[in-house]
Amino acid sequence: QASLHTSFQKERSSTAMFRRVLLGGIGASATAAVALSYKQSLAEEKMSLKMGIFAPPGGGKGTVCKKLIRDYGFVQVSTGDLLRDAVKKKTPLGMKAKEYMNKGELVPADLIHEIVGSHLKSPEVVEKGFVLDGVCRSKANSEFIVSEGLTPDLCLILDVSEACVQERLGGRVIDPVTKDSYNVNTMPPPPEIADRCIRRKDDYPEAITKRFNLYEKGLKEVLSVFPPATVKKIPGEGPPDVVYKLVSKKVDETLAHKKMETLFEGGADPKKMMSALNALSWVLTRGSSK
Repeated sequence: QASLHTSFQKERSSTAMFRRVLLGGIGASATAAVALSYKQSLAEEKMSLKMGIFAPPGGGKGTVCKKLIRDYGFVQVSTGDLLRDAVKKKTPLGMKAKEYMNKGELVPADLIHEIVGSHLKSPEVVEKGFVLDGVCRSKANSEFIVSEGLTPDLCLILDVSEACVQERLGGRVIDPVTKDSYNVNTMPPPPEIADRCIRRKDDYPEAITKRFNLYEKGLKEVLSVFPPATVKKIPGEGPPDVVYKLVSKKVDETLAHKKMETLFEGGADPKKMMSALNALSWVLTRGSSK
C-alpha cells in the first residue's frame, strides 16, 4: 500500500493513475489505499460542484455556506443578493426588477429566473461551482434550474427540529450596523454594541412556528423535481463544527463520485465501475480528512 501511495503521488495525473490501478484488477485493500490518495488529491484539482442547501429558518445554512465558500471555493448564490446586485449595477434585468420593487410589488418569477440563470452560467460560477442558498423556494424554481441544465449534484438538507429553531431564533438579535447576528443565550453581542442590537419581528415564537411550517410544507415539492439520489439529509442540531464536518464529508463523497464518472466516460465496464465506487466509498466512510 505504501509503494502504491508513493507511486500515485509521483503521477502527473491522479485520474490516469487511479484508472490504471482499477483496470489492473488489484485487490480491494490496495485499491482502497490508492483511493485514499485519490480523495486527498480532489481538493488540489478544485473540481466544481452544483449544490443546493436547505434548512429551516435558523437552521445554520448561512454558517455552512460561509465555510463551503472558504474551503471549496464555491460561489454562494442567493436570489436576494443577486437582485440587489443587479439593481445596484443597473443591469438591464436589474432595472426591470427595480420598477416592480419601487411600486412595492413582487418581482415576477420569470424575471428572477433570468437573473439567476444568467449568473449561474457565468464563467466564474461554471468554473468554481455553486451553492444555491434560498434560490429554490418553490417547485417552479426547481423546475427552472433543471430546465437550464443546472440540476444539483447534491441537495443537502440540514435536519433541524422546530424546538431547536425556536431556541436558536428566540434569542437572536441583529446588529443593524454590521448586520451580524448574535444569540443572547449562546453567543451574546459584545457589550459595546449590545444596546443597539435589535430583535426581528419574525423571530418571535408565533412567527417562527409559521415560518417553520411553511418551510416543511414546501420542501417536499421543491426537492421532488431533483433526482432522489442527489438528496441527502444530515443532523443539523449539533455544534457548528460537528455539523460542518458531516457536510464536508457529503461534499467530498459527491466530488469523488463525480470524478469517478469521468474515469469511465466513453464506455464503462459496470462491474469494474461498481467495484471502484465501493472501494472509494469504503475509504470515505473512514471519515473526512478535515
